[in-house]
Formats: sequence, structure tokens, C-alpha cells
Amino acid sequence: MIITNKKIIVEKLAEVGIIVSSIDDLVNTRMRYPQAIQVLVDLLNYDYEHLGIKEGIVRSLTVKEAKRIANMPLLNEFKKMKYNHLSYCWAIGNAFTVIIQEDDVDHILEIVKDKRNDYSRQMFILALAKIKSRKSDIEDVLIPLLGDNSITGHIITTLGNLKSEKAKSKIELFLNHEKPYYRKNAKNALTKIEKERMKKER
Repeated sequence: MIITNKKIIVEKLAEVGIIVSSIDDLVNTRMRYPQAIQVLVDLLNYDYEHLGIKEGIVRSLTVKEAKRIANMPLLNEFKKMKYNHLSYCWAIGNAFTVIIQEDDVDHILEIVKDKRNDYSRQMFILALAKIKSRKSDIEDVLIPLLGDNSITGHIITTLGNLKSEKAKSKIELFLNHEKPYYRKNAKNALTKIEKERMKKER
């Protein structure tokens, strides 16, 4: 069902005591709104006249209170929109930098492996660094993707945050890359990997 009246968002939020004039007010606020999380998830089920409205809902779910509640609905939303709306899908990935749980990893790795998802994978990749318990699985997917122009910088950063000794030799290849961004990320990642190695040797 296509919703042309944006007031439905304001009205639904008011029912749980959240008074805003638009979804942007919620995105930009510093207040917490745990009582609104399920409402926001439910609002994802509507098709809005402008995708930017829906993106605002996704951005409002980029809060720790949305953990475990919004994860699967957002993953399903990504699957529904992938390939066609990369900016919107990027926003979904950004939400996972806050809400990611271990159960999400397999779903996210499938997203990352699919090159048709292009740059919308970037923030999903950064989110993976938070799940140290799946380090080996994450390395096995990310290392072969080094060189994919849309995500390489983010992969290097994540492998560095995971202190990936396995990726060290591959990351070193980017120290002299023509892109300063890659060189900087590689240097930072290798510093973290080296510090971890020294720490283990003490």
C-alpha cells in the first residue's frame, strides 16, 4: 500500500508518546525512544511516495534500542530493495554498525559477497568488525574481495579492527597504492595488527 500522507508516521509515533513533526525530527534528536522501535519497524511495511521518507525510518532505527527488534526486518528490507536503491540500502547497512548481532553475520556475509550490491555493502563490512567471535569466517569472505573498488577501503579498516594476521600480507600491498585513502587505511590497519602481535608475544 502506497502512503502519500506522511502524517501517518507522526500519528503512529504520537500513540506511543513521541511527539514530532516529521521522521527527521526523530533522526536528529538526542532523546531515547525505546517505546517507538516496534512502531518504526511496523512503519517499514508501507510503501511511501518518496523513498527518502523510508530512509528516515531506517536512520531512526540506527540506535542500540533497536537491537534484536529491527535486525531481521531491516535485512528483509534490504533483500527487497537490493540492486535498485543502493543509497537506501547503504543506510540499512549503516544501521547495522549499531545493531549488529552474531546471528546477523551469515546474512551480512551473503550481502557482502554479492558484487551487485556495490557500495551499499560498505557499512555492513564495518559492522562485521564488532563480531570478533566470527573472525575467521569474516576474514575468509573479506580477504578475497580486496581489490573491489567499491569496498576495499572498508575491508581494510575492518580487517585492521579484527587484528587480522591472516590479512597482513594482503593489506601490505596497499601501502603504496595510488589512492591515499587506501594507503592511510592500510597503514592504520597494519599498526593495529602489529600491536596485537606484540601484545601476544609479551
